[in-house]
Amino acid sequence: MSISERLAKYAQLLNAHPSLAAYGVELTFPDEQRLRIEVAQVPASMRGGMGDDAVVNGGVLSALCDLMIGSTAGLVDPGTRSATVQLSIRFERPLRGQRIVGEARVDHSTGRTIFSSGELSDDRGRVCVRCQGLATLLRSSPVSPGA
Repeated sequence: MSISERLAKYAQLLNAHPSLAAYGVELTFPDEQRLRIEVAQVPASMRGGMGDDAVVNGGVLSALCDLMIGSTAGLVDPGTRSATVQLSIRFERPLRGQRIVGEARVDHSTGRTIFSSGELSDDRGRVCVRCQGLATLLRSSPVSPGA
């Protein structure tokens, strides 16, 4: 199986998980160097940041950053489970609009440790959040939804 096929299978497994469905997130690997997430329609339940119903809540944005950093492990080895072990987030501007797009990449990897970075942008393409962190490979097969 090619790396692109393995990444597509990894994305399919992640997208089937109830937590991604609850956030309305779709994760893809556009190529072998990056992952992309998209929330096509931001629901009211994800809003309320800064006391403003137009702004996406920082906790939601943090969870999306966690998802991106942890999932970049698939770019190193899509056959294993992974976990985010350190996460740093910089909120640069309030994220408003109906859509969230995220992109992340592996900056460096050594053995089981993966150093990654990413950005979350609004529906106008403006970067609103930057993140970087460490993920670790757990050396076991990904767990299927409901297992």
